Amino acid sequence: MSAHGVGPGQARARQRPGLSTVGLVLLLQVGCVTGAPLGRGMLGGMAYRRLTPAGLQAAAPREEPPDSGSGGGTGARSVAAEAPVHTWALGPEGGARHEDAWERTRRVEEARATALVLAAQREGRDAEAAREAEADRALARVVGLCRGVEEVGAVLAFTFWVEQGALTLVGYEERDGGSPGRPVEAEGLARVLRHVFTEYVGRRTGEVVLRLRREEARWAVDYDATHHEARPSEARTLPLRTRGASADTFLAFHETARERLRAVEVPTGGATRVEFAVRLEDGRLVGWELLEVRRTREGPGGSALPLSSEVAGQLVQALLPFTEGLGARTVHVVLRAEHRLGEAEARGRVESARVGRPSQPLAPELSWYRSMHEAILLRWHEGVVEGSAWLAQRGVEEMALWVVGGIIAKGLGLFATEGLEWVTRALGREPEVVAGWLSTALKRLSKEEQAAFEQLWRKLALEGEQALSRGESKTLRGLFVRLEEAIQQPLGVGLKNSLRADARTYYAELHPQFAAILEKRGGELPIHHRRPLQYAHLFPDENINAGGNLAMAQKYIHEEINVLWGRFRKARPNPTADEVRRAAQVIDKHFEPWYHRVEDPPGLLKTAEQAGEAALRELRSRFPGLD
Repeated sequence: MSAHGVGPGQARARQRPGLSTVGLVLLLQVGCVTGAPLGRGMLGGMAYRRLTPAGLQAAAPREEPPDSGSGGGTGARSVAAEAPVHTWALGPEGGARHEDAWERTRRVEEARATALVLAAQREGRDAEAAREAEADRALARVVGLCRGVEEVGAVLAFTFWVEQGALTLVGYEERDGGSPGRPVEAEGLARVLRHVFTEYVGRRTGEVVLRLRREEARWAVDYDATHHEARPSEARTLPLRTRGASADTFLAFHETARERLRAVEVPTGGATRVEFAVRLEDGRLVGWELLEVRRTREGPGGSALPLSSEVAGQLVQALLPFTEGLGARTVHVVLRAEHRLGEAEARGRVESARVGRPSQPLAPELSWYRSMHEAILLRWHEGVVEGSAWLAQRGVEEMALWVVGGIIAKGLGLFATEGLEWVTRALGREPEVVAGWLSTALKRLSKEEQAAFEQLWRKLALEGEQALSRGESKTLRGLFVRLEEAIQQPLGVGLKNSLRADARTYYAELHPQFAAILEKRGGELPIHHRRPLQYAHLFPDENINAGGNLAMAQKYIHEEINVLWGRFRKARPNPTADEVRRAAQVIDKHFEPWYHRVEDPPGLLKTAEQAGEAALRELRSRFPGLD
């Protein structure tokens, strides 16, 4: 499709704009400074690890059940990856279907995250208004970069990833032209671009390259949507209703650009190529490195000259659109600078800017985390329902999903704190495993400690680590040290009851075929913890409410099992983790046929009482002194 350019308009000088012009364009794009929407006519205001757990493989059931007390949780529960764990998915009439417990848990957690994302997308938002704002913002930035380009034949190319109306810039290139043409009317170019963005580009999904070619008195506009690139990790899926970058973001970029460009000099009458690496996280500038300054053309001689102050403005203008991506990424920028004899300073333009891609494909990301993070950021930026406050309404379980995804995305560097052993071990596992562990672990902190943790983590995730004061960083690390202590303490009565209720709710999610009968029959079908809650502190890096540690059983079966655990407690008042693990394996081996059933299994050659007697004999043989 080609949307034709516009005719002559406002008279303009044939030289590149001064600092005041660039500054005006940039300030117009910083729509968030005042919060007032800008008009349509001119320059309206204006992105790890696999989910497959390592070492978790399908296998036939063993004679002794595997260690099944790991991973998962009340909010994002899963089984740990150290050993294969399987469950029997049984209907009320029996008929088992062997299924990997981790896969079941993964599906439940992905569904939970999806529901959260949909809720964040839908509550209080006008999707069409957001699409229009997205188009207006992209239009303003494209028109802004066209200002000052007068050479006929010059080409500006913008590469966007487009999805659901969200326009994520992933690349920009500029190619020189020849002699200057006549002035171009900005309003006419804006009208053409708005039509392209709203009627064509914004309705697509995938990569779109928008090209503008400078002609004698207009810009010719074309777009190419034939590229079939993979979706970049920084791409957004939700259009933003904001009108531009914040004032803080603009100032951070402008100050850093001016500082870095002071090191650049151009030979008199010559040219220089400058390369930068700009590191971003979400919409924040986190680093800016000057990689290379290389002379590409020598002049007739004389002292080297500094760059004009206008160059910093044009550089920032090219980079600001990249702040609308997601996650951590690096934008590689090439600036070409030249000096024309007779001028006091060198001039420069951005030749290219593109988000770097790894040489080897990355493993699939935490798609549910990225989607949730985007939805929360959107609400935070738009102020519909402030993002962190909205998340707080969902409770500690959903908070755990978001926290764990952020820890995996950021790495464990923040938590490299002396005194952490079990916490760092738990945080190094698969995301669903970690989220389940964290959701139950956080409940062991006091209400005040939970509130402090949630507040500091939200600030870290939404505003970046640099937003935390030294005292806040110390407090956050201290809370993880406090968590390390809490998970090694026995559970209190109140917390046990809370975890039992969570386990019942979560079991119904894992096994929806039992949800209705669990609701109807209540206490007749208790949820059994294969490793009892009493011993949760012996397994501090594991989630006691993991899917693999839960089994529905009839009440009389549960009572038989409780009698065995009562005898074990009497003989071993202070057992080791290994003793509890071995006792659970013995009990599971004899009672597993009754797990996940609402009636007795058909065809058994022994009764529950006989199973209990056999289990007791085996326990006595393994644990001398057990009566």
